[in-house]
Amino acid sequence: MINIIDVIQGKFIQEFSAIAMSEILVAITLSFLLSLFIVFIYRVTYAGVNYSASFAGCLIMLSMVTTLVILVISSNVVLSLGMVGALSIVRFRTAVKEATDTAFLFWAIATGIICGAGYVTVSILATLLLGLLFVLVHVVSKKQKFGSYMIVVRYDAGSPVEDKILELPGFVLKNKSMTPSFTELVGEVRLKDNNPRSLNSLRRIEGVREINIMVSTSGSTL
Repeated sequence: MINIIDVIQGKFIQEFSAIAMSEILVAITLSFLLSLFIVFIYRVTYAGVNYSASFAGCLIMLSMVTTLVILVISSNVVLSLGMVGALSIVRFRTAVKEATDTAFLFWAIATGIICGAGYVTVSILATLLLGLLFVLVHVVSKKQKFGSYMIVVRYDAGSPVEDKILELPGFVLKNKSMTPSFTELVGEVRLKDNNPRSLNSLRRIEGVREINIMVSTSGSTL
């Protein structure tokens, strides 16, 4: 009769010898510290409306879990193939609201992979360099003081306002609807100094019926 305790003990010894405990502790600790740095950069460079503390905590957990997965599959080829097959059928349905959030998710995953693979120096240098670049890009973009707005203008057919709208800096036409009595123009415009009041002159043009200005980041109407 097979002794279950001996089997479990044998598997424990086999698994314990496959990955050193010191290696696990170093990888997990390093992943935790670097993910804290990633969260710090995320907090400093966040430009959205509502900062999500749960998303910041998710970055830490994501990096550490990825490190654990890499530590396990790196010691077993069969398990690594099975893990790839299992992850290929997983579907994540949580919507990412900000484009930069996706970059931070990939950054946390990449950090976990590098830490799990045992590249300590690479993980530290890469994380510090990426953090510096994120802050630099944030500072440069903040100094430019450009705001992106969605503008919807409804005006009488033949009104000269259309020429004025097309001359706006960075204007991109999104949609144009025409009826016999009026025309509706939808587009995106970038305003210097992030000041939509510069569009007030459009309201004084003859034939303009209605102007709606929506902030792209928050979706509020001015």
